[in-house]
Amino acid sequence: MPTTGANSPNSAGFTLIETLVALVILAAALFAFYAFLASALNGAAGAERAATAYDFRQNALALAAVLNPMETPEGSFDLGNYRIHWRAERIGAELQSSGFPSGKGRFKIALYRVLFDFPEEPEFPGVEVTRFGYHSDVVPGERAVP
Repeated sequence: MPTTGANSPNSAGFTLIETLVALVILAAALFAFYAFLASALNGAAGAERAATAYDFRQNALALAAVLNPMETPEGSFDLGNYRIHWRAERIGAELQSSGFPSGKGRFKIALYRVLFDFPEEPEFPGVEVTRFGYHSDVVPGERAVP
């Protein structure tokens, strides 16, 4: 007598065990995909922080290139999204420059350590540079004495 119903060899469909095994395999695959996605997003966030830090340092160095720390020993520069603050400390004694071919020059000079920081962005480290400071030692309209 032929068998019919759920126990017949020709019955179609999945058993409960086959369904559970398929769900476990699917869950493991989704977990691996989630781990990959989380790692990629963390990497993208790290790359964004590194690019922002690079931008901050580049802008601080560009400001250092035009800054005369003897004339402006402290100040701030607003760049819209953030602000750069600097503070300069003289490293050595203030000296008189020499004139050409000899004698007293027209400038007072000194070396300065200049620290740039970002007050609204404390997670980014400051930038420290050594700069040459100067200012004219001659009154306008007066000639330097050779």
